[in-house]
Amino acid sequence: MKFLASLTLTAALATTALAQSISIQAPVDGTTVQAGSSIIVEVIQHASPTELVEVALAIGLGVPNSAPAIGGNVLYNGPFNPQFQNTGIPTGQGPSTANLQNFTVTIPASTPPGLMSLNVAHFDLISERVVPHTETVNVTLNVV
Repeated sequence: MKFLASLTLTAALATTALAQSISIQAPVDGTTVQAGSSIIVEVIQHASPTELVEVALAIGLGVPNSAPAIGGNVLYNGPFNPQFQNTGIPTGQGPSTANLQNFTVTIPASTPPGLMSLNVAHFDLISERVVPHTETVNVTLNVV
């Protein structure tokens, strides 16, 4: 009985490990942004070898290296519905096509100058067993 439970857990973890993740295409790490300005956050959903059910995405701004925390300022919280698009990236320099979605968010005017972490938390369900999967990715922004 314990062996079966262990095997099930191992299979679930392996399925989660095989699930392809998201990444932040824009803004790039190190981008300088103005407090109070709007920016576009482009999130790519990489190809998955298993079936995915998208649940939600949250975008937050916090102190650097705060992941997996989203940060003190939640800039977006809602559905994630990436669509197949041409990324405009030349072949060999990145994916020329991808499932992606753009989000326009506003950097709070009260954000202090300096380095901040733009964090994207993603929640989906993977495989025919519908295993919950979460991840957080981030880039560092220089707020002025």
